Amino acid sequence: MKKINRRIKRDTSRNRGPVLDSKTGGGFGVIFIGLGATFLAFIILINIADYSLFTYKRNLVSKAMDYAVNAAVQEVDLNESSAGLAEGFYENTGNKRMDGIKINMAKARKIFLSTFYQNCNLTEYKIDSDLLLCTTYAFNKKLNYTITAGDEQIGLGSIESPELLENKINQAISSYWIASEENSRVYINGNPKTNMIEKGTYLFAFIKDINIKGIYSKRSICLSSFAGAKADRADSNRY
Repeated sequence: MKKINRRIKRDTSRNRGPVLDSKTGGGFGVIFIGLGATFLAFIILINIADYSLFTYKRNLVSKAMDYAVNAAVQEVDLNESSAGLAEGFYENTGNKRMDGIKINMAKARKIFLSTFYQNCNLTEYKIDSDLLLCTTYAFNKKLNYTITAGDEQIGLGSIESPELLENKINQAISSYWIASEENSRVYINGNPKTNMIEKGTYLFAFIKDINIKGIYSKRSICLSSFAGAKADRADSNRY
């Protein structure tokens, strides 16, 4: 019986599989935690790099738009604008009058696009069909406006005050881009942080849905900018 019991013990001891001690299991746990932390840090770094690239491109596009609108607003229509010193100054006060100074929309659009592309330096953006321009000029105590989108004129009229221009532009955006959303609205003279214009010669630009790509993501934004014409009435041969 003793010999049989010994054989049974030997057989059972031989059938035992490998046993992991607590030290081995703890080592694997540390490895898994380390890999998880490394992966999480990698994801965070990728997200930071992605947003940094998006911010860089967005700022580049915004600056290019500002340069473009300031260049385009100087395209005064000499044939359509009031001419001469007699019409350029108020008779009673001698102050310079900006009434009747119109912008040539076709030339302004051409200059805007060329200046934008020269300063943007990103071939992925084509804004020709996504660009809305609005020109204004004062005449007879009213503000006259013309709105174009693409190569099409979509708005024309006169308003009593600059604040009313906001609604006219937003109506034009909604009618031209049927699926426009709330982020496509523009704001004029609402508060000092919005676009502030007066009765005068201005060019307002709006770019609809620019898709800016980061490393892996893509975000769509709308941009707007405006500038006033720097017309000089002192040269009678110019106006």
